[in-house]
Amino acid sequence: MKVLGHIHTFNDEDVIDQCIQAVMAQTYPVEEILIVDNASIDKTLDRKFPDKVHIIRHDENTGTNGSVNTGMKYALEKDHDWIWILDADTLPLPDALEKLVRLYEGFPPELQEKTWTLSCLPKEERIDRLHHGVNFNEKGVYEISPDPDAEYYECDANMWTGSMYKLETVKEIGLPELDYVLDWGDVIYGYIGMRRGYKGFIHQSSIVLHNLHPMDTLHYLRFGIRKVKVFWSPPIRFYYLWRNSTYFWLHLYHHKNFFNIVLPHLFNFLKWMIKATLFIKKPGPILWACVRGFWDGLFKKLHNRY
Repeated sequence: MKVLGHIHTFNDEDVIDQCIQAVMAQTYPVEEILIVDNASIDKTLDRKFPDKVHIIRHDENTGTNGSVNTGMKYALEKDHDWIWILDADTLPLPDALEKLVRLYEGFPPELQEKTWTLSCLPKEERIDRLHHGVNFNEKGVYEISPDPDAEYYECDANMWTGSMYKLETVKEIGLPELDYVLDWGDVIYGYIGMRRGYKGFIHQSSIVLHNLHPMDTLHYLRFGIRKVKVFWSPPIRFYYLWRNSTYFWLHLYHHKNFFNIVLPHLFNFLKWMIKATLFIKKPGPILWACVRGFWDGLFKKLHNRY
């Protein structure tokens, strides 16, 4: 099985070196490592790398979806079988890739044919939290709560980092949409594969360490007798979060039930706007990004950028 290790990087020399070393140290070797440089400005990649490392530089930051799109194109051109995607701030444990490969090899042929993604289990190291991926149903999307003793479990969609995609199936489904740029691109891509009848799985002992929500941006603030969870990100993230999720629920999702899908999404948007107004200092740029994102998603304006 020819596996391409794909690393997305943007402005952090030490982090990218640690990730490269972790991929090079895998007990199941990758054929090569592709680094997609998303328009870094700190000379992160202006130095010599091992021969196995290939670099593609973007002239502009195209977001995670743009980086994955480029990586998959390259992997298809080079006739790799799978692409293993990692954010630069992700550190896979030494046997993470091997466990994914051995899991697939142990599947019967009919299940191998239907399997298009195999994912590591991301662990948020600072707070020791596991992120188990999501499944879809007629009520929307929900995070999976698997049996902790199960070796693996089925998963409709998982975050890009730590996920491995079968390139034969990518040819059929198509590359990730460039216009999604950031948030929700991985969820939507998983949904498209699921709708085509393909399966994904997460291996519970194939671990990647990834800091998803830095602790200085996640706060529990007291409001009366309750504690309110408030997560801060730059406005650009909120724009794509609300734009892409609104577009997905209102225009792509096949269960367009008003009470199960549309109304809860609208309620969550209004709830977030209230929380941002009450608990974030100088919330103006974030509120405006949210409104713009919701509006562009509602009217299918995916060509717009933040």
